[in-house]
Amino acid sequence: MTDSLPTLPTEVLVCGLRIRLLAMETTKSKWTTLLIGARPGRFLIFEMPRANNTPVRLDEASRWSVNFITHGQVFTFTSEVVGSSYRPYPLVFFTWPETVDISNLRNDKRYPVNIPITVETCGDPPQILSKGLVLDLSWGGCLAASTSEIPDSVPLRMNIYLDDTNTIEGLMVEKKSCRNKQGTFYTGLSFLSANPPAVSDRIGEILTEIESSPLRI
Repeated sequence: MTDSLPTLPTEVLVCGLRIRLLAMETTKSKWTTLLIGARPGRFLIFEMPRANNTPVRLDEASRWSVNFITHGQVFTFTSEVVGSSYRPYPLVFFTWPETVDISNLRNDKRYPVNIPITVETCGDPPQILSKGLVLDLSWGGCLAASTSEIPDSVPLRMNIYLDDTNTIEGLMVEKKSCRNKQGTFYTGLSFLSANPPAVSDRIGEILTEIESSPLRI
């Protein structure tokens, strides 16, 4: 007899919970929305995502990677759209997940990346303290490599340069560890809980895309 896989605990499903969606069968389509309700074992109800303040219809039977953070844990699962309703409020219904991947923020999976960053003070104007690369990324922090040591100042701000036009600015971090190897400083940075939801969501979008990329068609 095999051990049963984790299921979605109903006690974490609080109305207003911020939900991230990433399409699994189409081009990169991702949305952030809110949990409205659920019928345990049957379906989940989300607010219909909006673009330019207009509800966005999600295709019925389309498959999505769904994740959210609550109680210090990351919940990730696959679900399908089973229907939509525009009255009295724009809602979208997703299938109840068969299994859920649950990981702790403090012991979460790290994903190898190679992303340019700058680390700066939180003053106004900010002062750049170091430039480098993020070598791995997780929900709770990252490992950065730089040729100059990042000071122990708390808090620090990090800017992540995904490409020429896509930047995450002002991510608040705290230095947790550092080692020097042949002139390169490897620094462990933790993301602070004080980060605005919009900034945390951007990190979530990157990780959701990484997690789901092997499943794309």
